[in-house]
Amino acid sequence: GDGASDCLANAIVCAILASAGPQRSRILATLVKDERCTRIPNFSMLHKVYLERILRVAEVDAFGATLKPHQLVVGDDGLTVLSRAVSEHNLLSASKLYNNITIEELGMLLGVGGDRAERTAAKMISEGRMSGSIDQVENVVTFHNTDSGHAIVEQWDGQIMSVCLQINGVVELMEKKGISVVM
Repeated sequence: GDGASDCLANAIVCAILASAGPQRSRILATLVKDERCTRIPNFSMLHKVYLERILRVAEVDAFGATLKPHQLVVGDDGLTVLSRAVSEHNLLSASKLYNNITIEELGMLLGVGGDRAERTAAKMISEGRMSGSIDQVENVVTFHNTDSGHAIVEQWDGQIMSVCLQINGVVELMEKKGISVVM
């Protein structure tokens, strides 16, 4: 392919393999909105990751088959970059679907043992990439969903305020140039 397609293909792979969290979400959004990416072979995987869908083993295996050897190296934690990225991604996706989940159920959902699921959740919570808490007595992970309706309304209010201020600025400029504005 051409240079731009190769760069986009590499960007898609890197974004999918990146640690789950707000920064990765912004990069995924940028790539999904770029229409050139729709022609890249791994676009369907990118789109599922962007939509925060839980990734299934077959999808992950198909994506893994497209990776280069250095992207499949096993790290100190015994996981490949891909398996770590998928565990984190699926954990973040689960946090949007569930209010709470037992550590054992979470492990089954992530395709790992309960201890690995708990460590992954603890790491993501402590790094601020996911909001939640772990009750080790009850063996439950509780997700604190930050996408509350209140936050969305505040964001919407901010956007409306911004538009109003921009309109006021345009009206003032028009009036300075002698153009009368009737409201």
